[in-house]
Amino acid sequence: MSKFINKRIYTDIESWMVTEIDEVKGTAMAIAVEKRITPKMIPGGFAAHCPNLDREFDEAEPVVKDGATPFRITRNKDGIWGFKTEVIALALPVAGCKAEWIESKRNAPDALIEGDYIYLFEMTKGGKRKTTFRKLGKLSDTCGYFYDYNF
Repeated sequence: MSKFINKRIYTDIESWMVTEIDEVKGTAMAIAVEKRITPKMIPGGFAAHCPNLDREFDEAEPVVKDGATPFRITRNKDGIWGFKTEVIALALPVAGCKAEWIESKRNAPDALIEGDYIYLFEMTKGGKRKTTFRKLGKLSDTCGYFYDYNF
């Protein structure tokens, strides 16, 4: 049975569907989901107003977001689920950098050239990229996805 993680971001709530939960190891798979609605827009003032958003989102079924890919998550000792990620110190547009500097970073352990950007990572004293635990939240039986159209 699937569970959900709901993370409040100001007035919105991002949600992930969590599957393949191993409570003993504290591992699972997650994928971003959303609820698609067609809100009733009432024009007025500076912007339109969308009444009954809570009810519409409550009644909508969660679907996997377009382009979302599953990723592994783990539970920390506080019971919060999340994932480890490398710490990016700086992201620079490739177009603004000198070609010889970019070439010197091509195989450097502290850099990654991807698309139009070069990412520079924080490094440990041992020469490895630093990582941090990104918290998503606790498991829930319901998907609380919400997008506030009133803002």
